[in-house]
Amino acid sequence: MARLKHLVVVVPGIGGSVLQTPDRAKRWDEHRRRFVAAATRPHRLGLDAHPDLVPVGLMSDITLIGPFVVPGYDGLVRKIRNRFDHVQVDVARPGHDRDDRADVVLFPYDFRHSIRHAAERLAADVSARLGGEHAGARRRRVIVVAHSMGGLVARYWLGPLGGAADCAALITLGTPHRGAPKALGVLTNGVKVGPKRLAGLSEVLRQWPSAYELLPRYPAVGRPDGAAPLRPHELAAGGPVDAAFVARAKAAFGVHQDIEAAWNELPGRPDSPEVTALFGRGHATLQQAMLLPSGLSVAKGAPDWLPNRDWLGDGTVPAISAIPIEQQDMRARRAVTERHMALASSSAVVDVLGEYAGESLGAVRGDVPEHPWLGLDLEDTAPVGTPIPVGVTLHGVRADERTQVRVRLRARDGRDGEERAGGGGAGAGASWLPCVRSGEDRWHTELLPPGRGSYTVEVAATGVPAVDRLRAGDVVGVVDVEQWGADR
Repeated sequence: MARLKHLVVVVPGIGGSVLQTPDRAKRWDEHRRRFVAAATRPHRLGLDAHPDLVPVGLMSDITLIGPFVVPGYDGLVRKIRNRFDHVQVDVARPGHDRDDRADVVLFPYDFRHSIRHAAERLAADVSARLGGEHAGARRRRVIVVAHSMGGLVARYWLGPLGGAADCAALITLGTPHRGAPKALGVLTNGVKVGPKRLAGLSEVLRQWPSAYELLPRYPAVGRPDGAAPLRPHELAAGGPVDAAFVARAKAAFGVHQDIEAAWNELPGRPDSPEVTALFGRGHATLQQAMLLPSGLSVAKGAPDWLPNRDWLGDGTVPAISAIPIEQQDMRARRAVTERHMALASSSAVVDVLGEYAGESLGAVRGDVPEHPWLGLDLEDTAPVGTPIPVGVTLHGVRADERTQVRVRLRARDGRDGEERAGGGGAGAGASWLPCVRSGEDRWHTELLPPGRGSYTVEVAATGVPAVDRLRAGDVVGVVDVEQWGADR
């Protein structure tokens, strides 16, 4: 096996860092009693109640936290350790000593604050780790692997904060470089599980500058009169948004403009980092909003004014949004088949790292995955007792009369016999169910979990031309929204 030649810094997405108070009381982590507390008492994550939480680690697995499914990063670290020799890992914890021998640094941050806030800490940590090296040795010394919002944090460090000279490469995984309409839906209509809105959590999220920095930076809001679409900060206060939303959205757009201006100056310079953008394709993803008399509606169908409408996305971030705004080189972006959470530990990351360790891969993936894959239409969460719709689309090859698709539901947390909501039972989670064909390359079905908890949805297709079999899957959280005081 090869050895890493660079310092690899892993920057997680929103919700991917473990947070605690200055007196070490945990406020956000994977333990059930604390994430239930965060859901039932959301003010614990409010900036007004706790403006300064301390980041102490990265989430260890894809986890159900209240009504959220959040990514974990232990899978990524494990794959790096399996691929490279003698990998030493350190966590960048404020107030703790650094291990300057580390090959991989995990960088947690308080994801409630602006990405600028996290980027300034990232700049200070990297600078301290490289401080003992002479200028020639530290030049292009770092490779950043950044998932989701973490890619924006890294881009701010490398661009506006001038960290580019220290960085050889940036690998972004499902980063909303151009924003995500899902954030617009959450900030305007609130956090919803099924038809129910969680008012307390919605108000807490509206305090976070980071949530506004995930808004689409392109004109994503259509108007029924056919007028030109609007960017979120161009909405007039008094309709579906208030003056506070407009002000915060404008400030967030300014952060993206700062990133764009700095990165437009980097191409062609010797200290310009190479950027590889990994993005998910083919999964149903919220892609547009429509301004209606009744409010703002966010939908999965791609609007006519956006390019590459058939790309869809990773289930959270549209594919076109996961490509940096200045990036035109197809060789610098790679389409993958994983959905947004699974991108946090994608095997494609270690393939790219292998290239920088001297291993040759040869093939360039570009905009289309090399092999056929299954795209899913699946929500992250569902209320207890409600069937979960699952849509499946075959991409990369045309189905024929032999092609069949099946789905099953498996409990992830060992609690599928606990707190049953009725129907199904624990045994139902292991049964494969046939999907109904609803188009030439589309299938659908519904699943009914036996109770609350986190589940893996597994999809298997057989009789697929050229490859015969395909598999796909993701995690879904089944929650009891009544315990969080949901408002209809």
